[in-house]
Amino acid sequence: MNLTPIKIVVDDIKSIKIQWATNIAKAGINVLSKEIKTQTFKNIKEFDTFLKQAIVLLKNARATEPMLFNWLKACLAEYKKLSEKKEQLKTIQLALSKVAKVYVQDIETEEELRPIIGAKIIKKNMNIMTHCHSWSVVKLLTTAHKQNKKIHVYNTETRPLYQWRKTSQDLVKAGVPDTMITDNAAPFFVDNLYESDVYIDMVIIGSDAIKIDGSVYNKVGSFSIALAAWHSKIPVYIVGSLTKVDTENTVKIEQRSGQELRSNAPKWLEILNYAFDMVPAKFITWIITEYGIIKPKDIKKTVKKYYPWMIK
Repeated sequence: MNLTPIKIVVDDIKSIKIQWATNIAKAGINVLSKEIKTQTFKNIKEFDTFLKQAIVLLKNARATEPMLFNWLKACLAEYKKLSEKKEQLKTIQLALSKVAKVYVQDIETEEELRPIIGAKIIKKNMNIMTHCHSWSVVKLLTTAHKQNKKIHVYNTETRPLYQWRKTSQDLVKAGVPDTMITDNAAPFFVDNLYESDVYIDMVIIGSDAIKIDGSVYNKVGSFSIALAAWHSKIPVYIVGSLTKVDTENTVKIEQRSGQELRSNAPKWLEILNYAFDMVPAKFITWIITEYGIIKPKDIKKTVKKYYPWMIK
């Protein structure tokens, strides 16, 4: 039994070497699936120990990753079903590996569907605000650009790791007009009611996790941008797979090391460094999913319809 490959991926997630919700989910699923399939276990008992320890390690890698957590739940459910049938260990290993393959394929299919679905909401000559880096959002915006909608994107710097650099790089490379603003300016910039230099037509942001009530966890700073948009009656669109829904209300807002903000801080200075915040459902107009554009209040029934195994 060897947990080292799992621990390496967990360390890469914790250190932000692997980042963004979908990438984290894929990395966790792929490494566990590979080790389940290729490792040799003495017996079911050793495999059981390996699987449960690996799942604990992956769950502790990041607190806001329900896309990964939901697969781990599906994996355990399948394992329990096969164990109750007294299936052979090799059969169990192959079956769990297949569950992982199908789940990753579904994620990749969703990634292709959402930009096409989401681009329909964008009209010509819109000014669109986004925050942090979401590959799903970038693909949606570049899809709209390819449809000759002549959009202009405004995005934040996203301190302290500056994920805007990836967002801007991707947009500029695709030919999408893009302007960066500072995090501190973002709420005032978005609000159209007070001395606005640029009229913002909509806000589109990604999601690390979606609560069952339709609220969303995303990179810290999302709350203030969505609040400003709500105040100005600007529609706020969230892009996210239904597999990111936290059906058990277990997601916690991660606090990262203060070293990210100030490496040479005075000895007794306390630093709070929230990695995420929450956008309440009341600020959100629509959520763009692989099964269409839905209202936050409809999250639970939509998950129940398409992913019934996620609902206890």
